[in-house]
Amino acid sequence: MIYLDSPEQDQDSASLYQASYYRKLSGVSKIIEAIFLRERKNTAGNFIKKPGTLLDVGCGTGEFAAAMKRAGWDASGVEPSRAAEDNSAAACKIYRGTLPEMKLPSGSFSVITMWQVLEHLPDPAMQLTEIHRLLEENGILVVSVPNINSLQARASGNKWFHLDLPRHCWQFSPDTVSRLLDRAGFRIKEIKHFSLEYNPYGWWQSLFNMIGCEINFAYKHLKRGSVDKNHAPARRAYTVLCTVLLSLPLLPVAFILSLLESALGRGGVITVTAEKK
Repeated sequence: MIYLDSPEQDQDSASLYQASYYRKLSGVSKIIEAIFLRERKNTAGNFIKKPGTLLDVGCGTGEFAAAMKRAGWDASGVEPSRAAEDNSAAACKIYRGTLPEMKLPSGSFSVITMWQVLEHLPDPAMQLTEIHRLLEENGILVVSVPNINSLQARASGNKWFHLDLPRHCWQFSPDTVSRLLDRAGFRIKEIKHFSLEYNPYGWWQSLFNMIGCEINFAYKHLKRGSVDKNHAPARRAYTVLCTVLLSLPLLPVAFILSLLESALGRGGVITVTAEKK
């Protein structure tokens, strides 16, 4: 297990998760987000025959929970960050706080999802134990996390996009996340190594990072709407030039690399579906 030696709880959470971290999408970004939400919906509903009760843990602005509600689910979310409120989808119930603080009834949900959340939590084992209590008898848990044993992680090292320090306290592999789920009372049903939402972009941004561009410059500009202002002018000029010239050429490269690592069982992000034992 690889973990951050200065845990998130010892840092200023407000500085790690500012309002820009939950920026509301618009235009082309919103269209792309709709495609990714459909992928999530298909994954979450794959082992459930009909819509039921769903809880999205670490729901951010609530876009996924809102999409599941539109699809007929009784969907809600949990989000501890107050910075997410201003951009909230507000189309479903969102509990403000941490999951244990909510004190929800046992067996309340047929599906619980955690999209890129488990790696942020100071105590993931405790959270999974609480999720086990909240799931109904045949409940399904979907957990998506970066894979530290992926080809893109090994190729890019400390320039890997999904490393995301210091927000990511834990770096999981298929083995470690499986053992963690097993100890929390879950049985693995499926591990997917390809994510259209995360894997190609992980390669794309990591490739820019590897050729000397400012770390995650394109992501900060596209997703957060702002970039760091304390870089040397020469490096900023180089970064902008590379981004303009190589953005489109690197897209097919990133997609091919994602398909390759997925076929080898070394995907940059893995999505684990598990059931209660």
